[in-house]
Amino acid sequence: MKDALRQLHLLPWLALLALAPAAHGEWKNVQQVSLGTAQVLEKGAGNFGVFAPLAYGITNRLTVETHPVYDLLLTVNANARYRVVDATSWALSATLDFRQSFYNGTHAPGDLAAGAIGTLYLSDAWALTGALRYAAILNPAVCAHGGYPEPTCVDSANGDTPGIDHGVAGTLTAHWLVTPRDLLQLTATLRMRVSPVLARETPTVTAVWVHDFGRVHLMAGATAGEFFIGRMDSLATPEVGQNPYYYVTPVMPVLDAWFRF
Repeated sequence: MKDALRQLHLLPWLALLALAPAAHGEWKNVQQVSLGTAQVLEKGAGNFGVFAPLAYGITNRLTVETHPVYDLLLTVNANARYRVVDATSWALSATLDFRQSFYNGTHAPGDLAAGAIGTLYLSDAWALTGALRYAAILNPAVCAHGGYPEPTCVDSANGDTPGIDHGVAGTLTAHWLVTPRDLLQLTATLRMRVSPVLARETPTVTAVWVHDFGRVHLMAGATAGEFFIGRMDSLATPEVGQNPYYYVTPVMPVLDAWFRF
């Protein structure tokens, strides 16, 4: 059961590498796109997807989100995005994210992140978005702790698990509104741990194509990086320095559908 939960836990991350909900049934220009931009949903508008979060516009400036798949995995999660500036040529929003897992026993990872996301509109069809977030990773894993290596972990001098692992994440996204119903998006993400040790995670690059059918949006694409899938618990205990418990693949598909209400 735990192995199945671990694999399910990966799925929403694949969609979230590039996904933020869309606010309009038809994009008249790129300024109306909230998919990976600083824009928010209009008041009373909402989205619900297969892997995408459930999102709702509290006001014309504030959008809140929660991910039902995480909730099913006993992971409390919430996101708030507040639009500070909405000018003709650019937009700026502040973001706050919280996630805490409870299904992994006493070792329950979580994170609290805050940052900003800004979008520069180059034309009615092109936009460039940058985001920077600071994250406090709660109860991170320790590499080879207790003989069971983890795919993302912290090396420490004495092997003790630190209470908080600090890090930053930067994202750069290019949007091309090919037609009023077709959007091409390219995203690059880089995450770095700042303490207790300085470490750079493998960057990810994601390319997706989104088609707008009105109330239904379909997304298809791929993401390249380093992804750990499942556990191979049937194998013997690994030798020192080896980690056979996870499959690693450099490319994963990104598929999703979400609905506007």
